[in-house]
Amino acid sequence: MLDKWKMKWFSRNVEELKQPMYGLAIGIMKNREDAEDAMQNALILAYEHLDELSMMEKFRPWMMRILTNECFRMLKKRRYHTDIEEMYDLADQKQDFVEQVTLWEVVDGLKLEYRTVILLYYYEGLSIRQIARTLDISEDNAKKRLSRARGKLKEFLEKEDVG
Repeated sequence: MLDKWKMKWFSRNVEELKQPMYGLAIGIMKNREDAEDAMQNALILAYEHLDELSMMEKFRPWMMRILTNECFRMLKKRRYHTDIEEMYDLADQKQDFVEQVTLWEVVDGLKLEYRTVILLYYYEGLSIRQIARTLDISEDNAKKRLSRARGKLKEFLEKEDVG
């Protein structure tokens, strides 16, 4: 059972993470309803397991890991993801695609494993070590995924002459 201090601490810290959590969830889930469901499930899980958090200053990466895992669990259940190659097909169909594309749309079109590391690194400001912990992968693997994701972004932007 959590004491009152921990419950207040949890509420205050969750409030501070609401926007970053939503940004991560929407980036992975790609729609508002699913992102909100993932956030709600992650918050319930985190609250139920708050006593397992040994270092309170690690709350942010711990919470992001729970949220990321919940998003992946929900996606796996649906077998849903978008590939960047679909954006290439779209580019062939629209002449003014280059003018309309934004960096977010390109990131959003990456495979889930690449999109996630981009979101965690650039949008959430997590370090390679924190990303590795969040995704439960090695730091080398996190570096490789980030490098490959950057390569995919660069390749797409050069092909479309956007960057």
